Parts: sequence; structure tokens; C-alpha cells
Amino acid sequence: RKAAESILRDCGKSETDLRAEWKDQVKTQTKPLPCQSRNAGKDAVKELLQMRETRDGLKKQEREYDALIEDEATPMDEYIEAKADLESVRVCLQDLNTRIRNKQSVLGATDHARLRNLMNNPFLTARMNTLALKQRLCNRLCARKFEMERLERSFRKQVNDQKVDAHTASSVRSREPAITKVARSYNTLCATMEKLFADGKAPPGAICPKQLELKGIFDLDVDDTIWEDIGLEDGLPAAPPPWLANESVRAGIKALLERDRCIEEE
Repeated sequence: RKAAESILRDCGKSETDLRAEWKDQVKTQTKPLPCQSRNAGKDAVKELLQMRETRDGLKKQEREYDALIEDEATPMDEYIEAKADLESVRVCLQDLNTRIRNKQSVLGATDHARLRNLMNNPFLTARMNTLALKQRLCNRLCARKFEMERLERSFRKQVNDQKVDAHTASSVRSREPAITKVARSYNTLCATMEKLFADGKAPPGAICPKQLELKGIFDLDVDDTIWEDIGLEDGLPAAPPPWLANESVRAGIKALLERDRCIEEE
């Protein structure tokens, strides 16, 4: 316990921050992985069109409630009901607008007519599938990295620990070919997007993502191409989360969990 508390003091992070990072790590590593789909682009566009139609309906309701409230001839009971309904509609509109913006940023399209043209766009389908495949690859690489760390950070081991570690090492090695296969599939999709781009089948302003360098892919360094989502999502690529990229945060989380276990056993 003293050793864990010493690491907690030296890591430079508060217990609140470490628990928040641990919660985010658990959420990220346990969420279901996105699947590929031949109709991924078409389904995403359909969902966005439906959301925009729903928004149009809510805006119409908002105008109707506004008219009732501004009409001096509106009875008091209808006025009160319209005020309450208007507030509810505006909350729904705000939430729906946020979801629409998020969906549009993934598609890279904002014009309604262009969305309909993208329904059967092969570049869009490849883009959505490539993003799903990359997220799956990142999750598998992160899981492998944490398994390997368990093997590397222990010094004194008893017989049972050695057996568990031997089993872990064997499991890690057995999964490496599958991870490499996912990486190759990702590069194949990137090549497909490059060809579609060259053939003029990509939407205006589209960018092709970089292919991954398979050599050293298991190192999972902070500046690796695996973290760059340029061409897959609009905007700047997100930095790796602190629970994965920041050594002080990672050491602090381990020490925090060890101290919690010590307290439970006291």
C-alpha cells in the first residue's frame, strides 16, 4: 500500500482525474466494436435524412406553438399547455441538432441534395467501413499492449503467476496474425478509396486516409499513423487518450487500483 501511495503522490495527477481516466478506459475497452457493412454509407445517409425530416417536423411544431402563445385570443389553458410543449420541443431540437452535426461530420456532407446523391456512393461506403475497421484495429492493439505490460512489470513470481503469464503470452502470440490481417484489410480499403478518388468517384473535398506501416504496428507509439483519422472523419485528428499515451496517468491508475485492493483487504 505504501508503494502504491508513493506512486500516486509522484504521478502529479489528482485521484479524481485518475478515477475519471480509469472510467474512460473501461468504457472504451468494453464497448462493442463497430462492424463493417456493405451498406454502411447508405444506412448512415438514410439515418441522417430521417433525422433532418424529424427536425423539420419539430421546427413546424415550434412555429405553431409560438403562434398560439403570441395570439391574444388563445385561452389560458391552451396558452399554458403550449408554453410547456414549446419548451419540450426546443430541448428535442437542441439534442437532434447536435446528433445531426455529429453524423454530418462523419459523412463529410452537409447539402441535402448531395446526401441523396451519396446514397449509393462507393467512396462513402468504403470510408465508413474503413473507419469501422480502424476502430476495431485500435481496440485490438490497445488490448494487446495492456496484456504485454502485465508480463513486463512483474519481477517476483510464484508458480501460479508463472503459469498465468505463460498462458497470457501464448494468447497474445496467437492473436497477432488476426490483428495483422485486420491491418492488411484496412490498407486494402485505403487502396480502394485511393482508386475511387483517382477515378473521380469521391465527394468534393474528400481526402484519402494513409495506409498503415505494418512493420512496428504492435509498438503502438503515440505518433503512429494508427491515431490519425484524416480522411475518415472531418476536423483535426484526436490525440490518444491520457490513459493510453501518458505514462504518469497509466502508472497512477495502476497504483490507485492497487491501493483500493489493499484497502478492501484490510
